[in-house]
Amino acid sequence: MRSKREMHLGERLIWALMTLRDDTSGVILPYVTIMLVIVIGVSLLALDGARFFSLHTQLQNGADALALAGAAELDRLPDSETRAIEAINRLLSNSTLFGSGNDRNVQVADIAFYSQLPDSDSSPISTGVRASNSLNARFVAVTVRPVSLRTIFPSALFSGPDVISTGASAVAGFDQVVCQMTPLYVCNPYETADMDYGQATAALESAAVDPAARRRLIRLREYPGGDAQYVAGDYGFLLSSTIGSDVLGTIKATAMARPPACFVQNSVSLRPGFLISAREAFNVRFDIYEGNLTGFRGDGDYRPSENVRKGYVGRGASASGNVCTEQPATNWPIGTPPNQATGLPLDRTWPYLDGRMGNGDWDFATYWQVNHGADGRPSPFINGVVVSNSDPPSRYQVYRYEIEQGLVADRSPGGESGAPTCYSGANGLSTIPDRRILFAAIINCHSLGLAGEGPANVPIAAFGKLFLTLPLSRSQTDLYIELIALVRPGDAENFDLVQLYR
Repeated sequence: MRSKREMHLGERLIWALMTLRDDTSGVILPYVTIMLVIVIGVSLLALDGARFFSLHTQLQNGADALALAGAAELDRLPDSETRAIEAINRLLSNSTLFGSGNDRNVQVADIAFYSQLPDSDSSPISTGVRASNSLNARFVAVTVRPVSLRTIFPSALFSGPDVISTGASAVAGFDQVVCQMTPLYVCNPYETADMDYGQATAALESAAVDPAARRRLIRLREYPGGDAQYVAGDYGFLLSSTIGSDVLGTIKATAMARPPACFVQNSVSLRPGFLISAREAFNVRFDIYEGNLTGFRGDGDYRPSENVRKGYVGRGASASGNVCTEQPATNWPIGTPPNQATGLPLDRTWPYLDGRMGNGDWDFATYWQVNHGADGRPSPFINGVVVSNSDPPSRYQVYRYEIEQGLVADRSPGGESGAPTCYSGANGLSTIPDRRILFAAIINCHSLGLAGEGPANVPIAAFGKLFLTLPLSRSQTDLYIELIALVRPGDAENFDLVQLYR
């Protein structure tokens, strides 16, 4: 065999090609090069995907928070949509982690209110029923503006976009829920026959923020039952599965400090029938125990208010220890309405609600002089203002002032003080909840056209706080009350059922 040196040029070329053919060293390099390009590309795609999904999650969390913030204001009052929009617009100002440019901040693109959602979750939200106003707005849909994300993967090399965008939307709803409240409803006393539902709710809202309107005394009458039309100023009792509809269960739940029931603003059912013994349930708050509740004067669940001044003089317990009787006070110069001794006086004039709502012109000066004047105390300062008959405070303000200034034990010429004498509970009196405050569902009965016994699925215009000014005399069912305020979202006495729907 000839050596490589002895080969002529052609043979050496052939030999070199054969040697190159048979040489396997470095054969993996092309494959590695190709795979490396693929791996890097896939990694960049994965990184872009992770950034994209992270951006979408941030936007969705922002949309969820915005929708929940707006829904928490939808309490069906006339300004609820305005408050919801303000809450949404003021909630978030933070930027996304992966957004780019001027649009990286979470910004609201659209806000829409609905009274009813689509029947199916798969249907677009636009097929729901849009709210006509704040009074039937139960849901809010929030859409946030899409945010752009610049990709790391060089999509432009493959004729693809180097910027991608994502957005988000959320729908949340609200129902106000009040628990451990008196199972009581009141037909909106500020509703008149010429008002529609929205106007009636607006009138209620207006009265709740007007000090002059809040001091007007209202005489609520119990709904008579039968086929009668419900009218403004009627009251009655709510049905609850935890209370039942029997007389004793209703009386006990109405008298208790913390009744075992919750009521949702969207829908309640009214108890049929007339409750002639309603006074027993309300009078325990004034330290009066009678009828079905005679034996409950030692039960903390049926404790009275810490201030029960009412125009009565206590007689103490009987020999049996189970009955505590009282009688109207004498020889003190506060006039009495028919069949009712007066602690906090009535209004002098009654120009509203067909003579069942006063003008707020009550005799504060005489009340104060009779109950507190003998010891030389000056006229009280209510919220830093000296009050008088020309501009009297509300009866609720006087009641709270007596408590806060330590005046409950002052005695009138008739011998009465505001301190309970009949209650004998071992644990004393708790000040929470305030037993002279009634929480009630306020319903626009006229504009809803309610009639007949026990209507169901009735919407509540608002939950109200009512101050009970007088006890009920025997055979009386009328309630004398002042409106204190409406229950608002976030109040300690209720909780808001706010949740995401989509």
